Amino acid sequence: MVSSLLLLIIYLAYISLGLPDGLMGVAWPDIRTQFMLPMTAAGFLSILGTAGATVSSFSSGHILKRIGTGKMVLFSCMLTGIAIFGFSVAWVFPVMILFSIPHGIGAGGVDSALNHFVSKHLTSRHMNWLHAFWGIGASIGPIIMTYSILWTNRWSNGFLIVAVIQLGLAVLFYFTLPEWNKVEGKRSKTDEQSIEPQTPMTSEINDSIEPEEKKPKPSFFARFITGFLLIFRQHGLFASMLTFFFYVGAEATVGFWSATYLRDFRGVSTESAGLWVAIFYGSITAGRILFGSFVEKIGTSFAIKSGIVISLLGLVLLVFPISTTVLCPIGLALIGLGFAPMFPCVMQDTPLRFGSLSATAIGYQLGMANIGYTVLPLLVAAVSERISLSLIPLGALLYLVGFIVFFLLIDRVRIASRD
Repeated sequence: MVSSLLLLIIYLAYISLGLPDGLMGVAWPDIRTQFMLPMTAAGFLSILGTAGATVSSFSSGHILKRIGTGKMVLFSCMLTGIAIFGFSVAWVFPVMILFSIPHGIGAGGVDSALNHFVSKHLTSRHMNWLHAFWGIGASIGPIIMTYSILWTNRWSNGFLIVAVIQLGLAVLFYFTLPEWNKVEGKRSKTDEQSIEPQTPMTSEINDSIEPEEKKPKPSFFARFITGFLLIFRQHGLFASMLTFFFYVGAEATVGFWSATYLRDFRGVSTESAGLWVAIFYGSITAGRILFGSFVEKIGTSFAIKSGIVISLLGLVLLVFPISTTVLCPIGLALIGLGFAPMFPCVMQDTPLRFGSLSATAIGYQLGMANIGYTVLPLLVAAVSERISLSLIPLGALLYLVGFIVFFLLIDRVRIASRD
């Protein structure tokens, strides 16, 4: 049983995860001006940040078994707070690149730990609300950065404010560690082992955790190969990883490059562009609260399909060549509303698809999401800078189509598994 206090801690932890995500997109036009960088230079931050996040996500299943969810959230939040503080004091761009590594490691750790905990101990309603709180953080971030630039003329102050908030939350997580232990400490030794029938896939994973007296511990290389082969041998796992790859790519493209698209192509002011990006994240938040209220009645599949239709309409309005001040914010709001159920609903169904391998599957899914977060927006930036910034929304559309294709594939797997 998850207490109300622990539920509040979980939601606050996801706010801390979302806070930094909206900062860079708003700050980037000023950062690249100050450091005299091309648009694609943001890729250096994303690549190393993603490398850190991918490592922590793929290894999260093993780490969680050793230290538990509470400690993983605490250490990850501390790491992101330190990294964001590093962004705020960076005097040259390479310093920002350096701090992007611990930032990625911390973000990947929080994300993996909380998604696994909620999918295992709570319902799809709470999973949607969990990601709604990420949206709260991601909505607050652009507002903090926008007014930091407008009032102080320094983007670094925006990062400093968020760093202080992150480290303050880390202190709170330290004093509430016993709440996690109350839930996870109740699991018996039998519960920690799968009670599901053994398959060739699960037996390979379980072999690696048998006592040493029964079997020698496999080498790191052997475990790596086993885990890698699992991606292709476990039915539906690779397709599920690609749903996250393309969804996060679409969301990151809109979130990161919308301010550049609006300011440099559509002629929107700095203040309006920043606030409209906040509307996008705010709409994701509102949508997840809304869908979370009735997703158990309509089902996760129908919620996702409804979101697809809404987000496609939003993309059409965003690129419509007239009434920029009316249609662009409405378009961003609809895109956010449509995106709202996609990530949490696919994540919530992971235990239904992969059973005792769900912790490993979640780590792999989030690892692929981190890769998509870097590679796909960077690809849009490279093409748009070379051809035209008008292609930014088209890139988001193509990634959304990729999500649709692979979601339909894993949706069939899920239905088949229930028959």
